[in-house]
Amino acid sequence: MTAAIAKSRAIFKRDALVTFSYPGNFALSWLGIIVEVVIAWYIAQLIHPSAKFSPTGHVVGYFQFIAVNTAFVRFQSAALNSFAESIRDAQLTGTLEIVLATPTRLPTLVLSSAVWSFTYTTLQTIVYLAIAAAFGLNLSHVDLVTALVFLVLTVIAVSPLGVLAAALAMVIKKTGPIEWISSSTAQIFGGVYIPLAAMPHWLQLVGWILPITHALNGFRAAVAGVPLAGVAGDAIWLLVASAVLMPLSLWVFARAVQKARVDGTLSMY
Repeated sequence: MTAAIAKSRAIFKRDALVTFSYPGNFALSWLGIIVEVVIAWYIAQLIHPSAKFSPTGHVVGYFQFIAVNTAFVRFQSAALNSFAESIRDAQLTGTLEIVLATPTRLPTLVLSSAVWSFTYTTLQTIVYLAIAAAFGLNLSHVDLVTALVFLVLTVIAVSPLGVLAAALAMVIKKTGPIEWISSSTAQIFGGVYIPLAAMPHWLQLVGWILPITHALNGFRAAVAGVPLAGVAGDAIWLLVASAVLMPLSLWVFARAVQKARVDGTLSMY
């Protein structure tokens, strides 16, 4: 356990140094947060307030709905991209084969590659919410317990999709398909921009299958002050999905690494 923590810390430090080594991109990522909030605010001015935008049934503005969604959907993006990008970078820099030759367990290697990404995303989300609050987002009723529980459940429920993307990158030396499909379906059917209740029934069923739908339900409830018991169904759904998908995704990743070793393509990109 001590060795695994030390290795995770080293990977965290490496990824942080890589991020800070590109100051231009680093600055633009923070500037982009301001742009996102402003765009969301202007769009919200065109849409009338509705009870569909609130988990408690109260009439609220569209900005309250979309700001929370776009703030926390970042965690799905981090989960989907960080694992595959880490593997792909290691392939391109020629360090993947060397790292895999060390006495490091695959779960430690692949899961540690997202620690910095989630930390960075958390900081960006806090800043996003702070800026959105200046534009009128009401954060006075936030239930911190509900928010923290769904933060953890979202990370562990969506991360398996990112691990599967990393497995695909290990085999085909490209990233994209899984991340694109997951992001697109989340934006269309996951209730990011349109409340699920406003969609046709069959699309609601599609949305119910997606982890991000339950995650955003929990985050919106947390911002509205709903206690954890009020969204227990969504929390249980994410917990069960995590218990099923995480072992499966790690097994698939291990098989992808084994295939690359047998084919002799670990050092190829």
